[in-house]
Amino acid sequence: MWFRFVSIVLFSFSSLSFAAGQNYMGDTLAQGQQFASTTVSMSDWYAGADYVNDATIGAIDDNERGFSDANKKGYDFQTVLTYMYGLTKDISLGFKYGYTYQKDETSIASNEGAGFEGDWVTEGGSDLTILGAYRLDESSAVNVFLDLPVCSASSISSVCSTKLATPDNSTQVGSSAGQGKGIYRLGGSMAANWITEMDTHWMGSLFTSMAISDEVAGEKVTAPFTYGASFGAILPIKQNHAWTGSLTLSRMLEYSSYSPQAQGKVKYGDHSSLVIRAEYLWDFMAKLQLRPFVNLAMVQEPAMAFTSGGVRRSIEYTSGSKVTLGAELRATF
Repeated sequence: MWFRFVSIVLFSFSSLSFAAGQNYMGDTLAQGQQFASTTVSMSDWYAGADYVNDATIGAIDDNERGFSDANKKGYDFQTVLTYMYGLTKDISLGFKYGYTYQKDETSIASNEGAGFEGDWVTEGGSDLTILGAYRLDESSAVNVFLDLPVCSASSISSVCSTKLATPDNSTQVGSSAGQGKGIYRLGGSMAANWITEMDTHWMGSLFTSMAISDEVAGEKVTAPFTYGASFGAILPIKQNHAWTGSLTLSRMLEYSSYSPQAQGKVKYGDHSSLVIRAEYLWDFMAKLQLRPFVNLAMVQEPAMAFTSGGVRRSIEYTSGSKVTLGAELRATF
């Protein structure tokens, strides 16, 4: 095992630390206060690409390299349960657990790429996430999380599974995989919100994370270093109603990992994304809050370089997009 960094998208992590009474980045629970929420979302994504059949340094002619059009798309459905408790006036602890169905589809317009295209599904329970928050002052906090691999590296049950997927194509029969990662992950952020002299309300956050890598189903799983920032505004509408909008920019550095698409080790290039999020906050029945949201993301997928049949090959992605629709129901008591 060794420490590596792993990506974390802010709009997913931030939902662990918001609640009625702590609605915005930097808010925390009061001592003895409890928070529970359930989030349901669905996402759809697409990215174009070029498949390179021979990516060796000597093959500099495009015809010899074997360029072909390619693309990848997919969708998922996810539900997440979260609970937090205000242990003291400065410290809150909790946990998160989710269940996800995800389908990926990749197409390559060449016979040479037939073994690297196809469809595959990952479905099942996530690893258990332990949450923590430390209040710096009334409007800023440090948030941390730790993923615990409750699904072992050999677990293949329908609910708790870390087995790896196999694409369904002309050269192999596809098989589904689990959502459990089977590794420990540690991450954190520093967040705050503030009101200016002109009564405008802003919020922001800086974030990163890291992981302990290990083998899953006999294949090495590694994690990249990722960092990013988010900035947003809070727009009250009327009593118990408000809008929030935010921009989140994240960047992931190069890393190597097992890929179900290539069925082997792949070197991934840099990855970046810009997420635009809009969320509506509606407090009702005193202790309940409903938060429908939409995320629009522009994503630069990482290039994939791998060896197959003794030949170095690659899939080089252009910019893609991802849309997420969802809603969160929260209770604070």
